[in-house]
Formats: sequence, C-alpha cells, structure tokens
Amino acid sequence: MKFRDNLLHLRQQRNMTQEQLAMLLGVSRQSVAKWEAGQSTPEVDKLMRMADLFECSLDELVSEDLSGRAVRAAEILPSDAKPQDTCGYDRHFRSFSLSVATGTAIIIASAALAVLCEALLPWNHNLPGVVVLICVAVGIVVIVPAGIEHGAFNRNHPFVEDFYTEGERDAVRRSFTRGLAGGIGLILLGCAIAGAFDNTPLENFAGCGLLLAIAAGVWLIVRFGILYWASRVDNYNKERSDEIEEQSDPLLGPVCGIIMLAATIVGLTMLWVDGHPDSDNIFWIAWPIGGILCAIAALVLKIRRNARR
Repeated sequence: MKFRDNLLHLRQQRNMTQEQLAMLLGVSRQSVAKWEAGQSTPEVDKLMRMADLFECSLDELVSEDLSGRAVRAAEILPSDAKPQDTCGYDRHFRSFSLSVATGTAIIIASAALAVLCEALLPWNHNLPGVVVLICVAVGIVVIVPAGIEHGAFNRNHPFVEDFYTEGERDAVRRSFTRGLAGGIGLILLGCAIAGAFDNTPLENFAGCGLLLAIAAGVWLIVRFGILYWASRVDNYNKERSDEIEEQSDPLLGPVCGIIMLAATIVGLTMLWVDGHPDSDNIFWIAWPIGGILCAIAALVLKIRRNARR
C-alpha cells in the first residue's frame, strides 16, 4: 500500500490532477485512478518516470513512506493554471491532417492526369497507367509515414488534457465550416463544368477539371475535418480509451488490407483491360469504395465485439 499512498500524496502535494499526471506519463487518466485505488500497478518504466518527476528514488516511491517529505514551492502547480499543450498535440494534428489531405488529393488527382494524358496523347496507351501508378506511389509515400507517426503518437499519449480555449475551438469550427463549404462548392463547380462540355471535343479536358476539383475539394474537407475533430479533445480521449478497453480488433487490419488490395486490383483492371468504354475514366472510384467498405467492416466488427460482451 506504500506506493498507492505515496502516489496520491505526492500528486496532491503538487496540486496536480490525475489528468495532468496521466499526460506527463503518457497513460490514460483511468490508469492513474486505478494505481491510486490499488487496483493495478504501473510498469517499471512508468515507475521510473514517476520517480524522476517526484524527485525520489524508485525504492522510496514503492516501499517507503514519503508523506513527510516537503515539497518545494516551485513544484506546486497554481490551482488556476491554464492547461498547456505539453505533448505537442496541436502541432501533431496540423502535420497529420496536412499529410493525409495532401496524399489523398494526389491520389485523386492521378486520375485527372491520366485523363489528360489520354486526351493529349491518345496513341500512348501505357502512359495513363504509368502516371497513375507514380501518383498513387507519391500519395502513399506522403500518407503512410504520417499514419505511422500518428499511431506512435496515439500509443505514447493515450490521454491529453483539453487545453483549447473556447475562442480557439470557435476559430477551428469556422475554418471547418469554410473548408467544408469550399470543398463542396469546388466539387459542384467541377460537376457543372463537366456537364456543360459533355459530348463535346472538350469532354476529356472537362473531366480532368472535374477530377482536379474533386481533389481540391477533398483536400479542404479532409484537412479541416481532421483539425475540427482534433479540437474536440474529448473525441481523442474517448477513442484512445475505447482502443485500450477493446485492445483493438486483430481482424480489422487484415480485413481492411484485403479490401484495399482487392480495390487496387479492380481499379487497375478497369484501367488496363478493354471493356466498357467508360471504364478507364472511372477506374479511380474503386479506392473510395474500398475505403467505404473498410469503414463498414470496422462497424461490423465493433458490433460483433459488443455482442460478445
């Protein structure tokens, strides 16, 4: 019981909340609560970080009585102190949203470039496919490292104290509203232009413009949508809490991998195999459909997990 009593005393002496300690240690608030209640024991690396934080030895923290140890005034947090972004949460999500939005837009724009190549160089049947593969590869190179870094951030910071002010949240909301409206507007504008030049000599160029408009619109929606979601820190904490509780579903990764692999095969087949006359213009739709199927698969697996409880 020494550790539990020491932890509670040392935290309270510093006027530190469970949330603040959890964020400093890279654990959930529930973990700190369980430690203080004696329901679980932290791992050795967390004990060592606590010993450094509270300026004591590991043995003192675990087995000795630290209730009489004085705390320096500099270590006591002001009761009205504004929460700080100590883990770089805002910077991380700005970088992550930019990478995901840009990579996604590049992949969509690959279809526009393929259509443009087909219109300008109709005798070169291989060039559109090569352009698509190059652009998709570039998009993946942009997205995958960002996804890996995001996963590491989630693991290292399962809880983040909400540091956004109401004014900052309102600013993010306004940016999202403008981004959403602008994205939808670009997509509708592209549809209008494509429709105006349908069945004309400029049809392919209009189709290229439509796909570029979709790429730009998706960039706006994804970029500001992620930032808006992240500004509601409760969303982040709830998602991390659900992941810890459910230990994530081992089937989700393989299932989504198979779906996206199948989508890639279907898309490339539509691009290269002669068939329906419009198949090489709509091959790109295989990837958005794959993404939708992945979301459906995640929902089905979650329902399955809940049914087993």
